[in-house]
Amino acid sequence: MATDRKLSNSAPKGVFVALATTLNEDASVDYASLSKLLDHVVGGGVDGVCPVGSTGEGPLLQRVDRVEITRFARSRVSDSLHVIPATVSVTPADTIADLHSYHEVGANSALVPPPFYYPMEPRAIRDFFLTIADESPLPVVIYNIPQMTKVQIAPALVGELGEHENIIGIKDSSRDFEYFSSVCDQVTLHDLDNFSVLTGTDTMLSSCNLVGGSGTIAASVNLVPKLVVDLHKATLAKDYDKANEYQVRLLRIVQACRVPGFPAGWKAALSLLGLCGLTTAKPTKVAETSQVEKLRSALVDLGVIE
Repeated sequence: MATDRKLSNSAPKGVFVALATTLNEDASVDYASLSKLLDHVVGGGVDGVCPVGSTGEGPLLQRVDRVEITRFARSRVSDSLHVIPATVSVTPADTIADLHSYHEVGANSALVPPPFYYPMEPRAIRDFFLTIADESPLPVVIYNIPQMTKVQIAPALVGELGEHENIIGIKDSSRDFEYFSSVCDQVTLHDLDNFSVLTGTDTMLSSCNLVGGSGTIAASVNLVPKLVVDLHKATLAKDYDKANEYQVRLLRIVQACRVPGFPAGWKAALSLLGLCGLTTAKPTKVAETSQVEKLRSALVDLGVIE
């Protein structure tokens, strides 16, 4: 499917699913289930899909699978929706190779985390992202997820990087509200018109929107897309009573799904909804039967499943 270049160049705003990767028991991609999952989230009103990130187990998948999942997602959703896959490489050359592959299959932009393994000084992080932005065929959304990469991208550096025309946003999954607020402040200070600040922490969505956030890329959108969309819309409409009601319900759902671990809990929840199996990418473990049954009870109480 051809990519809409106008959409590609615009900063993504709204509610995006951190798309789970549905797997068969032999660990191959279950595209029949992935199709059902995509129909489910699109039916819930999402603004786009973000495959092969942390929820999508991208770091545990081969490049050929990451690219094919992105191709499949692009073929299954409207041109009006963003498709934003994640890179998983630590070298500029491999990251750029990922970006070219995603561009070829119709992605609109891409999430790019900083290199991990070695400690990174701010100057090294800056040089990495500027190199990527200069050479990438796709607009870049910075991916700040320090609990995975062990690298936090300073808010001031985010503001500086946002001045590059090919860097159009950040997904912040730090769960640090002061950090998120500081990034929003830097966007204002640098007068970044085409730059999104998206939270990866769905339990803070309403608060993040209040300080200038642009929406979310979240795991919970796989399970309850309409709830997250309604929560986002309520905050934009300044219907704070309704937003708080939705946020509390989402918090309880997320907390229930965390019990079996990540990403096993989300796979378990989606299996209970009939959208996929329990299988996770190796070497992570699947949810135990007792954990699934406990989650079933919680999700019944919360009205997610019958």
